[in-house]
Amino acid sequence: MVTRLEKFKKEMEPSKELYTREITDFAKRYDVLGKMTLIEEPDIDTQEYIYSFEKLNGTSQNELDEILLEMYDHMEDFSKRKGIERFYRSARIWL
Repeated sequence: MVTRLEKFKKEMEPSKELYTREITDFAKRYDVLGKMTLIEEPDIDTQEYIYSFEKLNGTSQNELDEILLEMYDHMEDFSKRKGIERFYRSARIWL
């Protein structure tokens, strides 16, 4: 028997790949961001996808906050254009 979580993960796989590629490419614009790690946090019938970026060079919190807002804005627009808003609602970005 397939659980709701397994069904959700299977449905999200193409969107996850598309989103991951885009956020990785977009993050290259910022030399203060290092390696990205994807953390998948399951819930009962959904899952959160946490994109955690390493911070480099002792960057100030204000600059990181600005970068985070730019990333969220870009990924929201990207998700709308590509029709992956459902995935976007399950994605988080950590800096």
